[in-house]
Amino acid sequence: MSGHRRNLQLRGSSHIMVVNGLRAAWIIVVLWCEVYTFDHVLHDCQWPDIHQPDAPNARIARVLVIADPQIVDYRSYPMRNPLMKALGQFIIDLNLRRSWHSTINRVRPHAVVFLGDLMDNGRATMSNSEYDAYVARFYDIFKLKEFSIPTFFLPGNHDLGLGEDVSFSLEAGMRYTSHFGPWNHKTTIGNHTILFIDAVAMVEEDMIRADRGYSYNNWPAIAGGSVEFVQQYAAREHTSPVVLFTHIPLARPLDADCGPLRERGTIRQGHGLGYQNTLSNEASQFLLRLLGPSLIFSGDDHDYCDYSHSLPFSTASGSTTVREVTVKSFSMAMGIRRPGFQLLSLISTVPAMETLTQLPNSPPSLLDTPCFLPDQLGIYLNVYLPFILFSVLCLLAFDVHRSLRGNKQAQRQADVALRPIHNSCRTNNDELYRRSPGQSATEDTDDDSMLPLPVTKPAGPTPTRQLRGRSSSSSNSWTFYLLGRRRYTSLILPCSIANRGMHEVGLLRGFLSDVVEVAWPPLLVFCIAAWRAMHVWE
Repeated sequence: MSGHRRNLQLRGSSHIMVVNGLRAAWIIVVLWCEVYTFDHVLHDCQWPDIHQPDAPNARIARVLVIADPQIVDYRSYPMRNPLMKALGQFIIDLNLRRSWHSTINRVRPHAVVFLGDLMDNGRATMSNSEYDAYVARFYDIFKLKEFSIPTFFLPGNHDLGLGEDVSFSLEAGMRYTSHFGPWNHKTTIGNHTILFIDAVAMVEEDMIRADRGYSYNNWPAIAGGSVEFVQQYAAREHTSPVVLFTHIPLARPLDADCGPLRERGTIRQGHGLGYQNTLSNEASQFLLRLLGPSLIFSGDDHDYCDYSHSLPFSTASGSTTVREVTVKSFSMAMGIRRPGFQLLSLISTVPAMETLTQLPNSPPSLLDTPCFLPDQLGIYLNVYLPFILFSVLCLLAFDVHRSLRGNKQAQRQADVALRPIHNSCRTNNDELYRRSPGQSATEDTDDDSMLPLPVTKPAGPTPTRQLRGRSSSSSNSWTFYLLGRRRYTSLILPCSIANRGMHEVGLLRGFLSDVVEVAWPPLLVFCIAAWRAMHVWE
């Protein structure tokens, strides 16, 4: 019996080791993938100006550029059931919160620019209260007030709607300006002129111009539109370099290469309901000719692209080309594996005795570099899913092995106890196994020698004891009186079929119990990490 207890203790300690080992491994994996991986991936993300030699009286303005966060809502995935919609929105919002928190704490910019498509369905028809709640979600994810950082917004086709459709709200434009600012505007950062062009309105105006057969030279621009804004800016003399921000990329050849950092394909001209991949050739040349930008940033495409446009003239620095950088989407839900953002350093040099006008005594320069965020989808598919399968297989193999060992142990004990009776089952509570050695299944007893006439009395079946991973048995026993003496007999019934069912139920129950024991600690860690990400600045 001591050996049996020792085996039970060994099996119990092995079970604890397996469960606790998987728990610890899962907690480490969850902490790494949900918390530390964001800071680890951004560890090498540095401002491009840090490698520049120190210059006397240099002034550096650092701008964080974010494209297409596209906060999703229940309209974003119409084919999904409500539960999957809610789960998808929670996971995407959580990823955006963590990405933003790690980014803003890592780079600490002087200004932030959002390149449009702030919300996936900002253009949709909805009530004012629903739109206000939608915007509140955006500002709750991208917490800006806590840092007092100047922030500039640009409208995208998902914010305003491009073209006409019954699902597009007629109030989208007014709602956007009331929460995010004007469609076309400009500012000055680090002695550079920053122009924000409403490319959505420009596409719509460009289609009207083309339909009426005008060129940009004789086109009567729509009052308050993007074309008029560009014309008014170009009519004045400017000395500072121009950095152009547009949601929709400029036109380029069909086989234009986007560089090695793009995940797949290239940017091609095309259009559909509510979108257009690039500006037209005429609109693109109009912007390049009138503005002569030093650098262009665009979004909308979601993937990275670095392409150089030819200028119709030489710039002050003698360059005949201008780079356009299409910034990666900041969201994991936009069809790319590695979301990202762009860092822009605007460098200028001022006189030793600074003046309010900050006139440069040397040409300003600008530098930019991309940074990439964790592959969240890859974490789910390449880390969590294989580790789930590994954990399930480990628990299943351990429980099967433990059950088989327990079953063999019980069978050996049963065989020893049942040597006189073959091919039958037993129970631990069966009175048959409490008789002394050599006693037969039917035996006289010396009790109550003087008794009444013979009476036959059936006894109910002895309760069986079910042990997980071991065989059980059932039996029937009778006590009767014959010739004035009490007689006892027992009938043991075969129960292999019943035992097999009990064994399978016990194995499944034990396996599910082990899964729950392993799963709840890492799930608790995940929930705590999610709560922390949602309340980190509250």
